[in-house]
Amino acid sequence: MKKAAFVGTGLIGTGLAVNAVMHGYDVHMFYRRNLEALQDRVRASLQIFAENSVCSAEQAEAWFQSITFTMDLAEAVQGAVIIQESIAERLEMKQELYAQIQDICGDGPIIASSTSELFPSALSAGAKYPERIVVGHPYNPSHLLPVIEICGGETASAETVASAKAIYAEWGKVPVICLKETKGFIVNSVSWAATRVCREQVVNGVCTAEDMDKAIMYGPGLRMAVLGQILTMSLGVEGGFREMAAKYGLPFNPDNEILAQGVDEMLENRSPEQGNTPETAQAYRDKMILEILKLQNML
Repeated sequence: MKKAAFVGTGLIGTGLAVNAVMHGYDVHMFYRRNLEALQDRVRASLQIFAENSVCSAEQAEAWFQSITFTMDLAEAVQGAVIIQESIAERLEMKQELYAQIQDICGDGPIIASSTSELFPSALSAGAKYPERIVVGHPYNPSHLLPVIEICGGETASAETVASAKAIYAEWGKVPVICLKETKGFIVNSVSWAATRVCREQVVNGVCTAEDMDKAIMYGPGLRMAVLGQILTMSLGVEGGFREMAAKYGLPFNPDNEILAQGVDEMLENRSPEQGNTPETAQAYRDKMILEILKLQNML
């Protein structure tokens, strides 16, 4: 059984620990104080799965009982294949922690930070083994949202990034790779852009806050939840991005070929069940949107 250690056990760290234990990892959680509050968070996260028939109450309790809670950092991290760090967003604290961990473990484990704003090049500065440090940034609620973005920057090795991706996939996550150190990484940059437009529309009197959220929830949000945005837009034009300029009477844009090639690769990587051609991907989209609407009692 592979071991995963969690240092920093607020909502984010707890959620990822729950994912790991549910998928067969030996989970060790390091805490400095208030064990009762930590255990309550873990139980509450597991209870959500039991209450929604993902697992039985007995299984949730068994997972909880299998977790090791310790105030000994060495006990927590020794033998771990990955150490998920989710402490406060203070660079010096993180760097000091990584130094302690690498003094204990050497270059064995991956150290992954849940940070949403610090780059791996900064996190690994001065580390003995900078190539083993990455950003592994999930989204709240981390035990439910599958996406987790990995950024290795210029310091982490390709092997470290690939190993982190494989481990997160084993936890049931959907890892995505941020190839460059950029503010907001992947998902926050999209979320911030959408939030900026939403704020402007409401503040400028274009619509109410309620109608803005309805517009997203029952419009593009439904499509994006199933296919994302790039594939969604490609399916909007027969021939996809390669025909986009001609369709709308726009001048040739070389960016469209980059996007078209990305869609080609995306479709090749999709399963037949999810649709791996434009036609079958569209059929999958329609089916899933109907399922979501049924769950919301919209049909």
